[in-house]
Amino acid sequence: MIAGISACSSGEPVAEPTSYRIEKADLTAAEPDDICRTKDAAFLRNLLLRITGALPPGTSSFEFVDFNVPSMPEGKGMQATVRFRAAPPGGKPKTMYATGAFDPKDCRVGHLIGGPGEGSDNPDAKTTFEEAGSKP
Repeated sequence: MIAGISACSSGEPVAEPTSYRIEKADLTAAEPDDICRTKDAAFLRNLLLRITGALPPGTSSFEFVDFNVPSMPEGKGMQATVRFRAAPPGGKPKTMYATGAFDPKDCRVGHLIGGPGEGSDNPDAKTTFEEAGSKP
């Protein structure tokens, strides 16, 4: 009987996340509502550490904006993009991106490249930094 009362008082069951998107406002939520942080609480922290480690020396004022895995055309591999603001050495903060291949089974993000702008799909995008190490 106590178990039944506890189950009733806990409210609605929490729905499983269906999105990979993480926005800055989501970082203050009590529970993650995205697939990757639900699977691994340290997912975003570890990814951001990889990005900051790949930025040119002297980059400052790093500020997360969002993480997204947009829908891709059939047969195309998935790409994850992190948008953030940072100040390049001697410059003012600006919007930048980092992108890498994405495996939805385990939320693994491959070798990261990035630069200024909204993302690699922008025709004016320039790659100004790259994660060290071998490419996948």
